[in-house]
Amino acid sequence: MKSLLQLLALFFIILEANATPSVIPKPAPLPTFYASLVPYIQPGPDQGETNTCWFVASTGAMELLLNKKDNIRRPKIGGKNDLAESFIMHQKDFYDENIEHFIQEVVLRFNHGEAVHISKWPFNAFLNEGYTDYSVWNVHPDFFNLPRIKVPQIKTKLLFSKGRKWATEVLEESDIIAMKRALIETKSPLIVNYNDDGYWHVVLIVGYDDRKEGVCYELEKEQCNEKGSFYVRDSDGKKFERRAYNWFLHKGNAAATVELK
Repeated sequence: MKSLLQLLALFFIILEANATPSVIPKPAPLPTFYASLVPYIQPGPDQGETNTCWFVASTGAMELLLNKKDNIRRPKIGGKNDLAESFIMHQKDFYDENIEHFIQEVVLRFNHGEAVHISKWPFNAFLNEGYTDYSVWNVHPDFFNLPRIKVPQIKTKLLFSKGRKWATEVLEESDIIAMKRALIETKSPLIVNYNDDGYWHVVLIVGYDDRKEGVCYELEKEQCNEKGSFYVRDSDGKKFERRAYNWFLHKGNAAATVELK
């Protein structure tokens, strides 16, 4: 009996040694650029010093997704899907057990299925002579009676979160690749957090281009590699700008997808 067991053990050792090793397929190479979302970017407001980036970015994500859904290219300020940032600031949270990071929370408020058009609740962060208008934080006196726009449900998935919301120098090249792959696979914007001059700041990344130079935003000269850039929709009144990959590599710490369900 003992010799039989020894023979069986030897048989399985030989069988395992000659087994074909499992092959893990390599991910498909990424295209050199992805800019299909750029035509659908809704021009956003300049938030100034109002500290409303989280809401401007979240509203911008929904606006872009709606423009893409409705095939509205080069959307105009005040157009069909120009939504009120101040509304989402005061909309109640939407419970979702899949939330893993704070950048996902505000955009999920749209899953209550409603928004308000910017014409009904304008956003202006500046008073005369450039002074900050903090009244953008005030709730509308007729909040509950403002006409609502129906919006579709969205879903969001955290790609990575490294360090706290102020963290820098925590990302690797693989994180940049993961972001580029997510843009390609979801065909939807990414909501990201990075350190902007010492403060956490939320913006959208809507595309990339390995061939084009980007702005070395807040980087030291030795940190910057201008080759290759993300398309960034910030809350600075610009439609978008290209920022060097190293901007996010050195300054970023979290990224999540935002898609229509």
